[in-house]
Amino acid sequence: MITTFRYSLSTILAVLDPNDFKRIESDLFFTSISTSSLECKTGSLFIPLKDKRDGHEFIIDALSRGASGFLCEKKNKILNKLNESQLQKAIFVEDTLVSLGKLGEFHRKRFQPLLIAVTGSSGKTTTKELLGNLFQFLKKRDVVITEKNFNNEIGVPFTLFRITEYTKVAIIEMGMNQRGEIERLSKMSKPNLALITNIGSAHVENLKSPERIAEEKSDILFGMEKGSILFLPEDANHLSIVSRKAKKLGILLQFWKNGSSSKLKIVQEYKNGFKLNYQGHQITWKIPGKTLLSNVRGMVEIGNFLKIEDQKIAKAIGNYKPPARRLHIKRGYFQIIDDTYNANPESMLSSIQASYQLANKKPLVLVLGSMKELGKFSKYYHEQIGEALRQYPEVTLITYGKDAEWIATKRKIGNNFSFSDAHSNFEEFVKIAHERHPKGSTILIKGSRSMKMERIVDCFLAFKS
Repeated sequence: MITTFRYSLSTILAVLDPNDFKRIESDLFFTSISTSSLECKTGSLFIPLKDKRDGHEFIIDALSRGASGFLCEKKNKILNKLNESQLQKAIFVEDTLVSLGKLGEFHRKRFQPLLIAVTGSSGKTTTKELLGNLFQFLKKRDVVITEKNFNNEIGVPFTLFRITEYTKVAIIEMGMNQRGEIERLSKMSKPNLALITNIGSAHVENLKSPERIAEEKSDILFGMEKGSILFLPEDANHLSIVSRKAKKLGILLQFWKNGSSSKLKIVQEYKNGFKLNYQGHQITWKIPGKTLLSNVRGMVEIGNFLKIEDQKIAKAIGNYKPPARRLHIKRGYFQIIDDTYNANPESMLSSIQASYQLANKKPLVLVLGSMKELGKFSKYYHEQIGEALRQYPEVTLITYGKDAEWIATKRKIGNNFSFSDAHSNFEEFVKIAHERHPKGSTILIKGSRSMKMERIVDCFLAFKS
């Protein structure tokens, strides 16, 4: 990851180590910042991070590609391998990831765009992209929006670095895996407005309970000033937890409705979406599944608050296109719904509902992979999916992965087939669908990212007859 970063060594040291007065003598100036040694060039500041490998191992490579300096943790063993010339380019810190966040926060404080933060157990990326559509009437340089899935303690600082004097609006997606991440990201970004899409069960393995998930999501309030506004659906889980924290911090709550009283109404349901009405404007929404419309209503609520014209809000909805591997429809011998980006219980149920609508009473096959990061709750949540599928007895179910077997065993009725994580002959999945259902049948493929369900998508798409 690399982006523009125009700062002097003096400024960086003032942010990271204000007691290092040697900075006064330096005239070194950086023009980019990178976490990848492969992307480093002349003028780069290299940030070595620890993952499967320690990024400090690539400091020498970064320098060989032209990096002008690098962060380095004070006691890292790489120091024994660097010569005097290389050590001169080191900026010593306690923790490189924390330091990256400090630099992101410093850069954010220099500018005053409207910053909207988005978090939630599912629907974050959809809502972020919808909000991006909401501001399409601005110039491209006026809007900064989180790219891809850069929503963690590495991606958020790099998004903040893209803010310039031209930026009017910044839309920052915030994800998490461990307790405390949302608070750190919020304090770094300092949102003017924030939105929680929902409070579900994603990452319950790490956070231990649904209530702690609600605590973590509501931590987005910690970076907001008193009087700021948090938007969330009125039917969200554990609202009392969010409300208590908001009241204590002086943050206002604004809810959107998902029922018949919603400002965005369903006029007609089609197999591949809906005809919607918003304040008299007719909108074609080309994505099935009513659950997804909650994210649209969240965007509408923010648009209303900002007094954006109804016509522009309606246009933002109509122009939305889902990102790759999120309810992405691909047609071949079968009609494939590629929803392989990731999965949690809420998004799994939403995608099943959407695929049933898209199938429009014609044959449907669900290829469902295990949902990860559910820990001791895994059996419970997989069985919930199986229980929900009992209302679709005509649907063929293929599960992939040990945990996903609980879906089939709980469902009991209908055609159920289960395969282990070690199974690699995905042609068998295609054979099951082909033998039982005609050409053009709908196939939903969904599972957690680690299940690599896109391999199954490719196998179905390769099938000809």
